[in-house]
Amino acid sequence: MLQTRVERRNSHQLPVRVFGLDSAGKPVNRTAWTVDVSQHGVRLKGLPCWNGPGETIGLRLGTEKARFRVVWVGKQGTPQEGQVGLLCLEAGKFTWGSPAASRTFAAAAAAAPAVMQRPPIGIASVQGGGLNNRRQELRYMASGGAKIQEIGSHASHWTTLDDISLGGCYVETTSPLPPGSRVEVLVHLADYQIFARGEVTAVHRLIGMGVRFTEMTPSNRERLQTAIHLLIQTGAAHA
Repeated sequence: MLQTRVERRNSHQLPVRVFGLDSAGKPVNRTAWTVDVSQHGVRLKGLPCWNGPGETIGLRLGTEKARFRVVWVGKQGTPQEGQVGLLCLEAGKFTWGSPAASRTFAAAAAAAPAVMQRPPIGIASVQGGGLNNRRQELRYMASGGAKIQEIGSHASHWTTLDDISLGGCYVETTSPLPPGSRVEVLVHLADYQIFARGEVTAVHRLIGMGVRFTEMTPSNRERLQTAIHLLIQTGAAHA
């Protein structure tokens, strides 16, 4: 007789960021809360976005990020309405069930880290930057927006700015462009608008993309340096 293996689930109340498309094909970019977690899955609340299983979405907590599949949806009119069950699609990530991982996730949520740790965007010297490479690799959490337009295309994409450095930025979007795409970027950060040309160097499906700045005028570079200086003053640096 076959036995169904049920993973032990532990109760956790942690905020996570969810990215993807809802059942109507509209972008989802919102915060949800864990209800309980297991070694390879999680149940979230506050997500009335899907009417059935099957969608693949991105999930982020602190420095951790992975793709999940919706495998269960709470029925309307029940206490589980707005809850979803997710299964991790990337082996070795989000091993919620281990005590060490649970402590890590709890610490990450409590500390609210300034910026996600991602593969390097591939920072190169901005023309006339005059700053050392180490400083250009520092990224800063930034709350703002960015208009991304592929060079040669009339279509543009409004995205959410996640972090920025002197050499590039990372934006949240459910429709990232392919790696190597040449783009024009208009960053809206605080009271500043910063224009640059760049190249897409890092792509995470349904989650976002990294852009390396390749061309920037002196005036735009000055605005970028001023904006980053303000971020440094607020303690947003990530070494």
